[in-house]
Amino acid sequence: HNLMAARAWAVGAFCFLASGLSNIPTEKCLGQECTPIASSAARITPERCTVLENTQNAVYTIKIKIGNPQKEFRVVADTGSNVLVVPGANCAACKRAGKDLYDFSASKTAKLTTHASKITYGSGTVQGPLIHDTVTAIGVESLNQSMLVMEQEEIQSYSSFSFDGIMGMGMPVNAMGTKDSDPGEDRSFFAQAGVDAFTMCFGKGPRPDGVLKLGSKRNTSFMFENVIGEVHWGVKLGGVHVADNKGPIDGICQGKKGCAVIVDSGTTLIMAPSRHLVRLYSSLCSFLPSCEASAGKNAEPSLRSDMFLTSLLSCPDEMDNLPDLKFSLSENKVSLSKETYVMKAHTKELAMNNFMGGLNHSINFAQLDKKETVCVPAFMPMRMRSRKFGPIWIFGMPLMREYTVMFNRNQGSTPAVGFSRTTKCTGCKAGAMVSAAGLVTKYQEEPTHLSPTYIRKPNLILEEEKSEFVRL
Repeated sequence: HNLMAARAWAVGAFCFLASGLSNIPTEKCLGQECTPIASSAARITPERCTVLENTQNAVYTIKIKIGNPQKEFRVVADTGSNVLVVPGANCAACKRAGKDLYDFSASKTAKLTTHASKITYGSGTVQGPLIHDTVTAIGVESLNQSMLVMEQEEIQSYSSFSFDGIMGMGMPVNAMGTKDSDPGEDRSFFAQAGVDAFTMCFGKGPRPDGVLKLGSKRNTSFMFENVIGEVHWGVKLGGVHVADNKGPIDGICQGKKGCAVIVDSGTTLIMAPSRHLVRLYSSLCSFLPSCEASAGKNAEPSLRSDMFLTSLLSCPDEMDNLPDLKFSLSENKVSLSKETYVMKAHTKELAMNNFMGGLNHSINFAQLDKKETVCVPAFMPMRMRSRKFGPIWIFGMPLMREYTVMFNRNQGSTPAVGFSRTTKCTGCKAGAMVSAAGLVTKYQEEPTHLSPTYIRKPNLILEEEKSEFVRL
């Protein structure tokens, strides 16, 4: 099947559609006070840290506890959304999938609201009541925390993933950009817990874990970019370079508008318009002698792109010649190494999904029958553009394998995203996660192994229904 139809649970940016009696900001508890408040200790605690557990190389999760008595859930750490979602005891599909279930009636601190809601993801929907309860995550407690408790679930592949729900870590006030949301109120866990900034990094290698740190402070090792989006962690993208070439690749993010790029921990790959990927692969062809010989220097970008994908497929030794990719942001540049922007997959899985660097490309698997793994770029095409900022890219998980990323919800008057080269993304007890860029040592890791079956892509919010423009 084509990858665009492959099973995937898009826990990146998503649309929020209110149903039932009303919308979240005006919800009322049934005869009880249910205004979300953080534990007073939460706002004065020192920095908190937890391990992000790698699941199927497609998602990173943390453990949270809900209710009294407490019950543990494993949830996705997702910067593309802003709502806590957990499976409920009345969700038959969740029960069949073996998920840990939240039972409202079993918690002494639960408060039922008068509202039911529905969330639409890229590959299906969930719906259920809005409930308030005490939630503890990363050593921080939030009292009367609002959450959606799933009673109906129609998400493809949800049963295949070994996590229960989602912890939204998106932009304040609201990462869904809903018409029903009150822009003056932010009921995400981080808002209620008084967390203004946090950092994430993902390790490199076959199956790396990651680290999530709360309360991080700005320091000189981070390069900060102001957020240009209203509902996503989006920053300006002005061009893409290969190696140390002077100019950017022609046809990618040039012109007055340039592009925007969203930093989203809930997206598995790097997403970009297909025409940009063709230009990128065409430029990378120059670094593989077999590709250059097959295509020729003067061939059309589409042919050179095809030859690059074909040459890369067998994981040749000449793959070591691939350069770093450099992305020009508004004030800074970030780069990705070949160990990060190339991934490995099993031949059988690749054949099932027909995934070839995200482009429609015919694959001759006859030459690969004896090979156990193949190499493909960690990119995927998606038609996305903003009316104000032009085409949209998404920096998904690969970026966080190169950089520790700080999401600052209150960086002065404007939210900001900071990038610091990661020497090693270690556990919380191992000390600092990041260091100054000058101290970085180059990784000699092989590409991450990934099953195309579990690739997740975001479902971005349109300005209006059936519009071709994304609300950034």
